[in-house]
Amino acid sequence: MDIPGSQRTANESQSAASQRRELAQIASFFLKQHSAYDMIPVSFRLIVLDTKLLVTKALSTLVQNGIESAPMFDSTNACYAGMLTTTDLVNMIQYYYSNFSYSEALEDLGQVQLENYKELLFRFKSRQTNTLCANPLDTLYEVSRRLLATDYSALALVDEDTDTGHDVVVSMLSIYKILNFMAVNIDDKKKLKQHSLYDLEIGTYGDLVTATMDVSVIDIIRMFVDNNISVVPILDENGVVLNVFAESDIILLAREGLLDELNIPVSEALALRPDDYPGVHTCTQSDTLFSVLDTIRKTQVQRLIVVDEDIKPVGVVALSDVLRALII
Repeated sequence: MDIPGSQRTANESQSAASQRRELAQIASFFLKQHSAYDMIPVSFRLIVLDTKLLVTKALSTLVQNGIESAPMFDSTNACYAGMLTTTDLVNMIQYYYSNFSYSEALEDLGQVQLENYKELLFRFKSRQTNTLCANPLDTLYEVSRRLLATDYSALALVDEDTDTGHDVVVSMLSIYKILNFMAVNIDDKKKLKQHSLYDLEIGTYGDLVTATMDVSVIDIIRMFVDNNISVVPILDENGVVLNVFAESDIILLAREGLLDELNIPVSEALALRPDDYPGVHTCTQSDTLFSVLDTIRKTQVQRLIVVDEDIKPVGVVALSDVLRALII
């Protein structure tokens, strides 16, 4: 990773690797001391989708509840069957918008059950169904390694009923929750305050996919699919960051019944956000890891846009980037 306009020396690269290794040892030790069970709240709501449910009904459940993913359960075989996610919705929209009318899409999806979902995903040239899961007694370190080995941000916690041997979906665990738990409870916070994003080489930089306010929503959805990304920074005519459009915004469009009007400019779509929407949050490469974790914890954002002194985007720091830096 380079700060724009500069290049790392060999000594700087060695120093960054050493700092990152030292911090990862501390964080990994912490994660090994706690299990996924420690993350399960005393009281919570968990939405689980039966695989006999029609895809349209399942997606409607995501939309109505404002959630980005939900576990699926095969009641016939009493086993966990994967996750339905916003990314799947984005891929469906791209496929059907390019090949069919909105009414044809609804008619097609209205005949498909979740149990046939894998075949549906292959038609969209999408990734396979997320069947990633963990046992509640697995350590947070094990769960983190499992998440980082994929491009998923959450997994299901699945236990076994001791009487029947059947799967029981206990809860869900996300990278956000793991980072939040660690930021609050790790003892050695001093180390988090000593190192910047640049020091630790955290983030993705160069050749960012961006858009302006007049770009249509469907064009941004194509950007998501073609580049395997989940957020696009929105810039003004001078290249300054104004906002971001994320996969989660698709849920808002669906809730407003606008999935058949995706040629609207992104400016209109962003206006649909509720007043309490966390919005766009930026950082610089000189910000410390502690400040980044603090922003993530307070705002519940899924990524930060890295900007230079002119508020122009130079990179993106996703939650997975941060967790990866903290794992040996």
